Amino acid sequence: MFAAETLRRLRTRQRGIDASGKRSAVLRVVMVSNYGSLGGGAAVVFRDIAVALREKRPDLDLIGVYPWKGSLAAECERYGVGTTIAPTPVWAFLERWRMPRIEAFIAAVPRGVFLLLGIVQAVLMLVRVRPTMVLSNTMIIPSYAIAAKLLGIPHYWMVHEFGRGDHRLRFLLGYRRTIRLIGRLSEAVICNSQAVEKALLAIDPTMRTHVVYPVIDAPPGTPPERHPGEPLRVVLVGRFAPTKGQHVAVEAIAIARKAGVDIELALVGAGKHKPIRELARRLGVEDLVTIPGPTRDVGRYWSAAHVGLMCSDCEAFGLVTVEAMRAGLPVCGTDTGGTPEIIDAGVNGLLSPAGDPAALAANLMTLESDEDLRRCLAFGAVETAQRFHRDHRYSDEFAVILGLC
Repeated sequence: MFAAETLRRLRTRQRGIDASGKRSAVLRVVMVSNYGSLGGGAAVVFRDIAVALREKRPDLDLIGVYPWKGSLAAECERYGVGTTIAPTPVWAFLERWRMPRIEAFIAAVPRGVFLLLGIVQAVLMLVRVRPTMVLSNTMIIPSYAIAAKLLGIPHYWMVHEFGRGDHRLRFLLGYRRTIRLIGRLSEAVICNSQAVEKALLAIDPTMRTHVVYPVIDAPPGTPPERHPGEPLRVVLVGRFAPTKGQHVAVEAIAIARKAGVDIELALVGAGKHKPIRELARRLGVEDLVTIPGPTRDVGRYWSAAHVGLMCSDCEAFGLVTVEAMRAGLPVCGTDTGGTPEIIDAGVNGLLSPAGDPAALAANLMTLESDEDLRRCLAFGAVETAQRFHRDHRYSDEFAVILGLC
C-alpha cells in the first residue's frame, strides 16, 4: 500500500500538476544516450534527432542524459540541448564473456544491482524535471524506459542495432525476452532500417514500430577519376572488430593480388589493428594495406579512393556506406542487414555474401577491369544517396511519431 501510494504521488508530481490541478504547458523531452562522445553511428543519430526536434519545435525544452560529458554533449549543447550527467546502466554484455552458468549468474548479480540503482536514479530525475516524454537511444540502456513506465510517461525507444548479429551481445534477461520488453515499455520503437524492424517484429509482432532512416549532411562529391596505370584504391571506414569485416577485406585483397590485379586497401578506424596487420603480413599483402588509425578527417580518404567497402556481418544501417556514396564512390557491400536498403546492386554498387572474401574479390576485380562500370556506379551512388540527405522530411517524420505536430 505504501509503495503504491508513493508511486501515485510521484506520478502526480511528474505530470506537472500544480496545487490548482492544472497541467504544466512546458513541452520537455528527455533524450538518453548510452555514450557521451561522438564517434559511433548511434551517437551521431542521437545528435541528429536533437537537431531535428529543435528544428521542428523551437519551443521544446530538450534535455540530454549522458553517462559522461564528452563531445556528444558539447555538440548537442550547441543546439540548445541541456546536459545531465547520470549513470545509464546496460542490460547487455559482449558475447565473448561466455562462462559456465553458475559463474555467469554470479557475474550478473552486480550488473543487476547497478541496473536497479540506475532505475531508482532515473525515477528521481524524471520526477524532478517532469518531461512530456522520454527517448532512449540504443536497445542496451533500459533504466529510463522502466522509470518512464512506472511514472506513466510516454517513452519511445530508438533502436539502431540487431543486438546479436551485429554486436554479438548477450542480455541479462535473454534476447527474446528483452525484445518483448522493449516493445512493452514503449509507445513506439523507432528503427533505423527495415531489416531491424523485421527482426524485432519476428520476435514481437505486436510491437509498434516505425522506420526512420538516418540522414547525412555531407554535400555530394564528384566521382574521382582513375587514371591509366593507377591502382584501384579501396577504403573501408569503421571501428576494428571481427563483425566489421576488416579481415574479409584483407583476404579479398590477397585473392586479387594472386590474380594479378593492381589494388590497394586503406582501413580507417579506431580499435585493435594488430590482428589485421598480422593477417596482412601472413597473406603477403602488408605492402598493399594501409592502416592510418582513427581520424576526424574521413573526407580525405574518400577523395583518395575509387571504391568504398562495407564488409560487416550484419550492419543495421551503415552511415559510412552513405558517406562513401555521397563522396562519389560506388560501394561493395554485404548482402545482409540494412545494407541492401542502401546499395542497389548494379546501380550504385555491388553486393556479396557476408564473410565471403572470394565473392568480394570478384566484385573488386570487376570494377578494376571495367572503369566505365565503376564510373557509372559512382554517379549512381551520388544520385541515389541524395535520399538520405537532411531535409524537412526527417524532422517531420519524428514530429509525427512523437505527436509534436
